[in-house]
Amino acid sequence: MIRLRYRIFFVFLFIAVTSLQARRTELILQRASDERYVPAIPVYIINDYQYMSVQDLLDAYKTSAFLNPAVRKSVFRIGQLKFKVTAYNHYVMVEDKTFQMSRAVIFFDGETYLPMNEFVDILKQVGLVSGVTILTGSDTAELMERKTDEHPELSPFDIVSATIQERQNGTVIRIRTANHYDANSVKAWINREEWLYVTLPGSEVNKSAIDQTEIPKNSSVRAVTADQLDGTSQLTFRLRGTIEGVDVLHRQSPPEILLTIRRPYVIDQTHYLDKERAKWKLDKIVLDAGHGGHDSGARGNSLREKDLTLDVVNRLGALIETRTDIKVVYTRKTDVFVPLWERTKMANEAGGKVFLSVHVNANKNKKASGFETYLLRPGKTDAAVAVAEMENAVIKLEQNADHYSKLSAEQLILATMAQSSFMQQSETLADLVQSEFDKKLVGQNRGVKQAGFIVLIGASMPNVLIELGFISNKNDAKLLKRTDYRQKAAEGIFQALMKYKTRHEKLLSP
Repeated sequence: MIRLRYRIFFVFLFIAVTSLQARRTELILQRASDERYVPAIPVYIINDYQYMSVQDLLDAYKTSAFLNPAVRKSVFRIGQLKFKVTAYNHYVMVEDKTFQMSRAVIFFDGETYLPMNEFVDILKQVGLVSGVTILTGSDTAELMERKTDEHPELSPFDIVSATIQERQNGTVIRIRTANHYDANSVKAWINREEWLYVTLPGSEVNKSAIDQTEIPKNSSVRAVTADQLDGTSQLTFRLRGTIEGVDVLHRQSPPEILLTIRRPYVIDQTHYLDKERAKWKLDKIVLDAGHGGHDSGARGNSLREKDLTLDVVNRLGALIETRTDIKVVYTRKTDVFVPLWERTKMANEAGGKVFLSVHVNANKNKKASGFETYLLRPGKTDAAVAVAEMENAVIKLEQNADHYSKLSAEQLILATMAQSSFMQQSETLADLVQSEFDKKLVGQNRGVKQAGFIVLIGASMPNVLIELGFISNKNDAKLLKRTDYRQKAAEGIFQALMKYKTRHEKLLSP
């Protein structure tokens, strides 16, 4: 029975993002039940640690798993034993017994990965595996081939020759021997990251043949030499480049010692990073014109809120569509009624990256004027609460108000907590809107405020509610009535969005 004693050393190379390296390194497990070998299982390096994929493991054992996507749990059988593993968890359940691993199961790019060493130890403990072999750059068929045309046993030397083969991520050195050497007797180690020494006790080496070993172009090996030290043969390989380690494997027929020199091989990760950045790229904006249909919104000075908001939103959408490659999604483009809950639902289903709800304010105090931008949080001031109550009053016009039956102060707090991950971006966008309005619009800059607007609840993206001015104020109403002023308002929001996009995507750049 072939047994391999292996030691693996890693250097911390993880920089900025989770990285995935793949190599032609494979794990071969020997079943304890019949001593047969399981087909080779690929070994991956994730965050500089060896892992194997659950799917690869299942393929090798010709079994399948029940997957629970909600909690990323995999349940499968190997032999008669049932295993349960969960992503980001250190525990493995085997039947009713729990095993703890030093590293957690991870989920990467749709695949579940197990820390190889720890999971193999569990397979040994439960009696499924009796032997483990690590292969680098070789496959099982190659290792099992028989070269009947060579007869090293006729040589007067124990160490007959050496050949060097280059693989994608390392080098394979084949040392032909006339005798079988126990795994414990052969020693191989790397000194000062430049010299690989291999000693074989009780052997005679063919120094001339070893010294003349052909070295492939661009090999990890620069030179080879052999020495006879009393009854021990020593082979010395001078190395080049970065070397991770060396593995030793013994083959019985024909007798050979295989050395695999491992060097780093990294898959181009650009597509992983690009895929992740694409999720956050500002490529889709959802524009919401407040009110509509039988809901006129605020009224004053011969103006209706629903008309003003629709006009500004359509102007803003036209600017975005003609000047950028950003896709615009409208909750409404005409004078129709859309329930509040449905607006954020539309935004989420469309995959929006920003949600902007445009409104016009009103107040019993006719002197109140100016523009302001709101974030979804419980209101700090009575004025902010009053604005939210006025905008939320639309639910009385909806046929089915059951969607809001549980909207208490506590529920509002929970809703704002759910959006806390977007709060910083929302604040940045709100500040930019107010800054641009301050440059382009006339009137008081009332700043960024917070209140519990139902229309913002549930938006899984940065979101703000913009109040363009007070329809109840004669001066504001006079300005809002002008098409050029509404165009300036749209341009102000557009410029704020462009500045937000630049800042946001700069953070995503490599």
